[in-house]
Amino acid sequence: MTDYHLTQGNKRKVAKEILAELEKKGHLIVSTKSADTGKWGMARLWRAWMEKTAVWMAQNGATMPLMINSKGEWYGTRKFNKDDAHELFTAQWLGVDEAGKRLCWAKAPHDDMIPAIKAQRFTAMLRHENWATERGIQLMVPRDSEYMKLKEESGE
Repeated sequence: MTDYHLTQGNKRKVAKEILAELEKKGHLIVSTKSADTGKWGMARLWRAWMEKTAVWMAQNGATMPLMINSKGEWYGTRKFNKDDAHELFTAQWLGVDEAGKRLCWAKAPHDDMIPAIKAQRFTAMLRHENWATERGIQLMVPRDSEYMKLKEESGE
């Protein structure tokens, strides 16, 4: 089974791929579902978590290279920050789709990345919350947040 992430920007490409698959297999069963990305509140909560995570990581010795020379060698260091945490844990918990495109927290595709759907975002947040709990990092989880509502619905 192949899942396609269809947007206004890639509809011709996806249509071409579906038609090629139809030509090859003779028949297909096609169903659709909304790729709801959820509300901005979940992404904002993620960013708050990344700030708290970055502070913990910096306090525990995490640094980033200041520069990389032409040979690919690192030199110099700088403090690990919230943007570093966001990049690291987005790659770790959201990962990539079947085509190898990185999933992101944005609402629209950009820079060869595609938006993660709400279920993927929720899973990433569950993973990060568990990771943080194992390390004693206290993350804020507002009771009325979309994330908390999804946790209650899923029985987590």
